[in-house]
Amino acid sequence: MAQDPEASPLESIVALAHQIADECPACASRASQIIMWASEIRERRPSREELAALVDAVCENDLSEDRRKLLIDGLRALVRFAE
Repeated sequence: MAQDPEASPLESIVALAHQIADECPACASRASQIIMWASEIRERRPSREELAALVDAVCENDLSEDRRKLLIDGLRALVRFAE
């Protein structure tokens, strides 16, 4: 399988799972599970609470409440659009 340098690791996993399912019908069930798990991972985004905990752990209360909120909101936006 040729690897696309522009593809994300999850895209590569899904492509490989599709190839396995096509080439080995006996493995199709397992390959479909891999595709399902990769899709769930792709869709999983940290919650606001998880991002707030990250900010609090890293910044150790060195931010004003306004800056803390801006940082959390910025991280949420970044996570939403990241692949």
